[in-house]
Order: sequence, then C-alpha cells, then structure tokens
Amino acid sequence: MITRNGGALVALAIAGLAACAHGPIRGQLALPNRAPVPATLGYESSLFGKTGKFFTTLPSGETFAGPYALDPGAPDKVLVSTLAGDRGTSMVCRFVLNAPGVGPEGGGSVKCDLSTGGTFAAQF
Repeated sequence: MITRNGGALVALAIAGLAACAHGPIRGQLALPNRAPVPATLGYESSLFGKTGKFFTTLPSGETFAGPYALDPGAPDKVLVSTLAGDRGTSMVCRFVLNAPGVGPEGGGSVKCDLSTGGTFAAQF
C-alpha cells in the first residue's frame, strides 16, 4: 500500500525520469574519399543533466558510445567526450555549448574526429 506521501514521491520520481533530456544531433559524416552523408549523434542526459552519454551508429554498422560529464563551475562552454567503437576504433567529440554548465539540450556545435579518419560535424 502506498501512502499519500509515498505516492507523491513516486509521482515525483517518475516525473523526474521523464524530464531527462535526450535526442538526436543531426549532422554530416565525412569519410576519406567519400561524399559527406547525413548522420546522427544521439545523447541522453542523467536525471540532473550534469552527466550523460553519447551514442551513434555509422553507415558501416559500427556503433560508438561514451559518457560525458559537465563541470558546472567551468567558465568555458567546451565539452569533450571520447566514444568507443565496438570494432576497436574511437571518436573524440569536441562540443562548444551555447551556455556553460548546460548539456547538449541547450544547443551548440560539435566536431568529432574518428581514429580511422573522417569527421562528424553538426550545429544543434
């Protein structure tokens, strides 16, 4: 049996989980000797938005994922995240966020460099 206060806490917890930011960052993937193609970098923020993860699947089928953590006291708007690929490669993504201490949900730009060559770039 859930008490009145217990029910309120459960409702608050569910609302908080629903408030986690997530979404696509649509951009262009440029690989060596190939025309750029549309690509998407996904993100999911934690409950309080200061940490989260990035993920993507390239046209080759390789998937990448990696965490991020914001430094709310940092005066700059730069966020760097390294995503590990499931085939042993990596992507280093450098974000310039629209506001310091605010994650991808606040908008900005990103450029990711693949360890095998090529880049992903987007404005969001």
